[in-house]
Order: sequence, then structure tokens, then C-alpha cells
Amino acid sequence: MKVDRPAPQLRPSDAGVVESLRKATLGEYEVMGLLGRGGMATVYLAHDIALDRKVAIKVMAPHLLSGEGMAERFKREARTAGSLSHPHIIPIYAVKEAGELLFFVMKFVEGRPLDSIIQEVGAVPFAMAQTIMQQVGSALGYAHRRGIVHRDIKPANIMLDAQGRAKIMDFGLARMRVADHKTTTGMVLGTPRYMSPEQISGQPVDHRSDIFSLGIVLWEMLTGRRLFSGTEMAQVSHSITYDEHEPPTRVNPDLPAMLDFVVARALKKDAAVRYQDADEMAADLHACLAELRAREEKPVEGESTKTLKLGEAEPTVGAPAAATIAVDTRLPFSRHFDSSAALRRLAKSSHTGRMPRRVGLVRRIVSDPPARRLFVITVLAAAAGGFIALA
Repeated sequence: MKVDRPAPQLRPSDAGVVESLRKATLGEYEVMGLLGRGGMATVYLAHDIALDRKVAIKVMAPHLLSGEGMAERFKREARTAGSLSHPHIIPIYAVKEAGELLFFVMKFVEGRPLDSIIQEVGAVPFAMAQTIMQQVGSALGYAHRRGIVHRDIKPANIMLDAQGRAKIMDFGLARMRVADHKTTTGMVLGTPRYMSPEQISGQPVDHRSDIFSLGIVLWEMLTGRRLFSGTEMAQVSHSITYDEHEPPTRVNPDLPAMLDFVVARALKKDAAVRYQDADEMAADLHACLAELRAREEKPVEGESTKTLKLGEAEPTVGAPAAATIAVDTRLPFSRHFDSSAALRRLAKSSHTGRMPRRVGLVRRIVSDPPARRLFVITVLAAAAGGFIALA
């Protein structure tokens, strides 16, 4: 999927930041232009002079550094995130501070953020969405096992490169999961409409908060809509904390009903009944994709067997309410079973016509301790009986 977009343009207000950045990176990087901007940072394209490669430089917004110790906290967390090495995580090369500037030097990935793709093309095909979720889930699972929570999973932080591979950005803003999600000044980090209920309410946050955010991303990919679309922070917070979402199959009836179970469990308000890790969620999505492909499969000409379309054999069951999906809810088993590989192995096997080798009495006595004991007892009893008979 290729969607072109216009390159962002520098504003007159950017001139001072660009000039400061060029002075701070003189001799190391050559600032080439603007890549994008957001509420927390502005990203510039630069050339690494020593290694002759393109890099992305993310300059943090000044208001994020106003609190006492904030700059050191960002640098510490960026170094922690820089230790992550995963094919679906954009690595951080360096974190630097110069005057009032704090910036991260990251790998430059040529591609598109997921949010811009959803905005322009709408719902993403389920097979593509499943691949993205599998790759993002793999990266999150890797970070979670190392005690790092992203805390700002959203389509804008998922980049698709030129080959369609998903890569997570902004791990430099992650926090170690043992800490509270607020800064020392009480400011909440993250994007409100993608936060978990516990993150909104100021409770301690762990890796399951990322699972909730990932559920929102999945819903938006499947429907092409924004799940929590309130215009004010209070409205969005109330919706995330109390409102039940609409099952994605009601928005897009072409999706398999099993997806409603996956989305509903990922978006549980209570983290204890949510998916407990990203790998578990990815496995259920893989089962959904297998079921969808089985239903779409056509019988092959000349074969005596055919695939049964479940939609023709059974009535369609309406999507359950999100609140009815519990932690112990299991997805329905796929009725599609491909035994062709097993049959081929049996056909090639050279042992199928050979009967098991018979085991002789002597070999059984030598190799089997219980049989050996029974044999000894029998011999002794026979000898004792013979001795008594002769006496």
C-alpha cells in the first residue's frame, strides 16, 4: 500500500530552533529539513557526517523540560530505550543536550506513520492489520520482558517502512514500569485518546496499559474510524473509563466475528481481565486470520474433497457485548483442518507396512526388571517345591 503525502514545511517560528540545532550538531550532523511535528517534539532529517547515513533528530518541546530534573529524566529513559535491539523498534543512537535543546538521534526510516494511512485509505485489510499487530506485539513483548512500558502506543508512533514492515517509534519517552505515569510536575505523558483507564486515572501503569492502547489501534485499523473521538480531555477520559466500544464487525460486517472477542478482551477496563501479554493477543489474531482464510477458500477442481464454508452451514451469530467477554473467554475453535501435510508424510514413510518387532522371552527377562523378578521367584518356588517332593 503506497500513499503519497506532501512533505511538511518549516514555519518561521522554526528558524531559531533549527539554527540552535545546527550549532549544537556542527561537525556531527547536517540538518537537512523537517520530517514532522507533534505536541511533544519536532523531528528533523539530518545527515550523519562520520557514518555517511541519514538520521532523524527529535527535538523535545521546551515545555516538557520545564520541571525540575525533567531533562535528566528524559535522557535517562532515552538511554534505557536505546538498549532495546529489535527489528520492529526504531533504535536510538544518541541523546544530547545543548543549551535549552534536548534531542534524540534515531535511525531514519523511510515510510509512513500508520495514522496517516488510516486517514487517507480508511479501514486496513485484516490480513495487513494482523501482520502489523503481530510485528508490533512482538516488539512490545520484547520491551515488556525487559521492564519497559511504552505508554504512548498509537498509530502515529507506528511507522510502516517501504517494505510494509511495522516499526515502533518513541520508545525514548517510555518509563520503567515501576514508576508512576506522571511527571514530577503532575503532567500526564502520552496521547489521551489512546491511554488506558488506569493511565487516565493516575493509577500505577504496567505493560497491560500498552495492551489497551494496542486494542484501540487494532479497532481503528479494522474500522477506519477513531474510537474515542471527543474534542475535550474530560470527554475522552470519561469515554475511555466508562463507555463500552462498538464491536468492529458492526462497523465492518466483512470481518470475522471472532475479532470481536479479541478486541473486547484487549479493551477491558480492568487490567486484570485484559490480555496479560502482547504475544497472547497476537496468537488469537493469528487464529482469526486462519479462520477467515478457511472461509474464503474455494474447492480445487478435480479433488474429491472440498472446504465447507461455515457461513453457509451455520447461521451468523451476532457480536457479543464487549462487557460479556471475560478473562477466561476462549475463541471458538477453527473448523478448518488441513491434513494434506500429514497424509504426504504417511505416504512417504517406509515404516507404515512393518509390524512391530516381537520381543523374545529371554530379552524380556533381561531388559525388564519386574519380569526378571517374577522369573527368579518362579524358579526359586519351583526348586523349593521339587526339594520338598523329594524329601
